[in-house]
Amino acid sequence: MANETQYPVVILYEHALLGEGIAKYLRAQIGVEATVASMRHPEAVRSALALGPSVVIFESSDPFEQFDLTTLAPHAVLIDVSMVITRGSVVAPCAAGLEQIVQAVRDSSTVARPAKARRVRTLAAPTG
Repeated sequence: MANETQYPVVILYEHALLGEGIAKYLRAQIGVEATVASMRHPEAVRSALALGPSVVIFESSDPFEQFDLTTLAPHAVLIDVSMVITRGSVVAPCAAGLEQIVQAVRDSSTVARPAKARRVRTLAAPTG
C-alpha cells in the first residue's frame, strides 16, 4: 500500500514496545513509514523532528517539558496517545486506540497546513 501522507510521521515514546508497535501497525494498516525515537535521547528526537513531519505521535507524561514540539515541528499535527494506553482494560483500549491513531494520521494528510498550524489531539480510550 502506498504512503497516504505527503510528509513523514514521527513517533516519540517512553516505552519502546509502544513506539515500535504503533510504527508497525501504521505500516501494516495504511503503508505509512514512521520514524521512531526515544524521548530519553534528545538528539534522536531533534533529528526525527528535523524531517518536518506532518504528524507527531507522542507518548510521554510531559513531552513539552523536555521539548518544545510546537517549535521543533511547527506544521505537524500532534497526537498524544498517553491517554489511550493508560485507561481501561488491557485489550479493548489498545485495539480501539490504534484505530484512532490510524484515523488521525489519515485525517492529517487531508489538512492544509498554513504556517504555524497547530492541532493537538489527545486520544482517549473508548468508554463502555
